[in-house]
Amino acid sequence: MHFTDPQLAEYRHQGFVTVDSLFTATEVAALERTLTRDWDIPGPHRVMEDDDQAVRAVYASHTRWPIFADLVRSRRLLDPVTQLVSPEVYLHQFKINTKAAFGGQQWSWHQDFIVWHHVDHLPEPHAVNVAVFLDEVTEFNGPVVFVPGSHRLGSLARGPKAEDPRSSQHVDPEDYAIAPEQLAELVRHNGMVSPKGPAGTVVFFHPEIVHGSGTNISPFSRNLLILTYNDVTNVPRPEGERRPGYLIGRDTTPLRPFDGPLREMSRVLTGNRS
Repeated sequence: MHFTDPQLAEYRHQGFVTVDSLFTATEVAALERTLTRDWDIPGPHRVMEDDDQAVRAVYASHTRWPIFADLVRSRRLLDPVTQLVSPEVYLHQFKINTKAAFGGQQWSWHQDFIVWHHVDHLPEPHAVNVAVFLDEVTEFNGPVVFVPGSHRLGSLARGPKAEDPRSSQHVDPEDYAIAPEQLAELVRHNGMVSPKGPAGTVVFFHPEIVHGSGTNISPFSRNLLILTYNDVTNVPRPEGERRPGYLIGRDTTPLRPFDGPLREMSRVLTGNRS
């Protein structure tokens, strides 16, 4: 799949572009089945909700399961990613944000790049986020909401707002949240929009676009897989100890595309359970 000129223009102007049903129902069902096995594997890569009962996020599933490793290299993602970023990219981060029915919690309004720049010393926002809907996303189950065009304003936050981070496992958006008065002004000028669609839909979005999501009060889950691809010339330059490999990808070898359907396999990849 390649983006057309109008799609590229939409991405540059709006900061995101949506492609409906890029993955088949069979492929999405296999991804969902694997996710339900993956979130049962304990470890720091699994982040729980405040009640410590439901899973909030899972990181680095591609290091444990072949189907997720295939997804990372899928030509359906890599071809448009290289159009947006660079001919040579690697995977900077893999995470699945889960929102259980009747209570999956919110993600505060934020931008991604400022976190990576401040914490990991990622030089520039020469990257793209790719969100794959693992469930149908509607107005009811906590969809991601974007402020279109906000990526063209650069980084709006300047650092963490609190000395004590919300999570010891990852950087939670709450620690870099956009101030309410700042968000209100942005929305007054730019509005808000929330991509929705069937499972298998993919949203490509800029790492500096302002976005967030509300609590899932519906009886339907909303599991969202997010891959971040980064230019191989734009690797982090950490000062001191790097964050764990499940949060920030260590392998910066340029990715080569995988053709064909995603392969579901029942085994965990050897030696990659943490």
